[in-house]
Amino acid sequence: MSVSHTLLRRLTVGGVLAGAVIVACATTSPAPVGSTDSPEAQALPQGCNPSSPCAGSTCATSITPALSVVPVDACPREGEFQSDVDVYSWNTFIALNWPATTTTCAPNTQVSILSGQGPTVWETYPEDSDIFVKPGTKPGAWCTFSTPSAMEAKLRRLTQLTEPNRLAALDANVDKFLVSDSKASAAITERFPDIEQAIGGPLTDQNGRFVRYEKRLNEDEYNYLITNNLWNAAGQTKATISFPTGPTQNPGPCNGQPCGPVGAMEVKAAWKVLSAQEVSGKRFYTRKAWVFNNDSGAPSPGTNPVTVGLVGMHIIHKTDTQSTWFWSTFEQVDNTTSSFFNAHCPNCQPNKQTASQPYTELAPDGGPLNAPVQVTRATPIQADPTLNAYYRGLLKGSVWANYQLISTQWATGGAPKGTPPVLANTTMETFIQSSASCIGCHSGAPKASGSGTADFSFLMLEAQ
Repeated sequence: MSVSHTLLRRLTVGGVLAGAVIVACATTSPAPVGSTDSPEAQALPQGCNPSSPCAGSTCATSITPALSVVPVDACPREGEFQSDVDVYSWNTFIALNWPATTTTCAPNTQVSILSGQGPTVWETYPEDSDIFVKPGTKPGAWCTFSTPSAMEAKLRRLTQLTEPNRLAALDANVDKFLVSDSKASAAITERFPDIEQAIGGPLTDQNGRFVRYEKRLNEDEYNYLITNNLWNAAGQTKATISFPTGPTQNPGPCNGQPCGPVGAMEVKAAWKVLSAQEVSGKRFYTRKAWVFNNDSGAPSPGTNPVTVGLVGMHIIHKTDTQSTWFWSTFEQVDNTTSSFFNAHCPNCQPNKQTASQPYTELAPDGGPLNAPVQVTRATPIQADPTLNAYYRGLLKGSVWANYQLISTQWATGGAPKGTPPVLANTTMETFIQSSASCIGCHSGAPKASGSGTADFSFLMLEAQ
């Protein structure tokens, strides 16, 4: 039975459609805004600076281990060239997605990103739940968050998880546990319910499954939080939060020293549960995951473990030149053509929530309960298309060729809310794309106490 017929059956109660409208369509709608052709390697694009003074804004000419190093900063030419900042975003994307050595949490330069292997460097970073632990406990040491004992500790923090399910999840030998189907954590939405209302709830893909999210932070940010006792709410109360900007900061915020080699970074990733056909198509970076229904670990009635594919990635980075951080966002290229879009449904309302509160993904027998969200791109991709094609060409033959930069938001002299002024990822700001501004939204991020700002990081709200 097709997903549409399954949904129609489940959403019909007493002969009346409940919760969402399923439309059977036969005609083809126009191609959605922002679709991208397959990658083709080409000559160095015009947007590249042939004499850039920094590695961050230097266009790569081939995939080499040198690209496994995260750029410290960008150096746009006079006139505030967006392309120089977008080059920095691509170089950062490659470095963070380079295969990692799990014992050091550093890039494995014996393996190329072209292999598509995992875990990637950013996946060795701690999750928000690893850092913002309960009072009376303390976060673990750096590079200990993927050990068997750490994985078990993650599960023990899920209050609704039963012992049989915990043992089953551990025995499955999965790469990750995905507990959040909300773009904001439970801790944030509990204190600030307007955030959940603004972002519009979960995103349902064309298979009827909710997208899952995870948030991680790099070693510089980890060192800053631990050194300054900011991982708990009490430590934040009287603190002035100002994240590190890199190796030249003097005095640095970690006992007078720099907190690390690149400055604070945070990564937010969106994952979809892949169908067997999507897995065999090999167009996604994939991981084996155990998925839960909520932050408390309520078990999913669906099959576990599952193969998940990366569909969206936010990267934020505080540097010497960007006190309001760089905001880079990437997507898998099929988001608005197949993963979250039905080309045969011109009457489907775009970017409208189809699930009702309380949000429930699956029926007890594991079948989907919600119609897919018809995702379209409200604002065209703003990154230079020739630059996207060029970098995707360098990555040709790997799953990473199927990802594209949407844009990079950064502070310029004439744009206090950032350039470009609107930036959205279709998997994370699905329902607010036309008004989404990373800098504008995060500028008011508060501390856990609710008083004082947290230097653009909503993660600080999760401190207990």
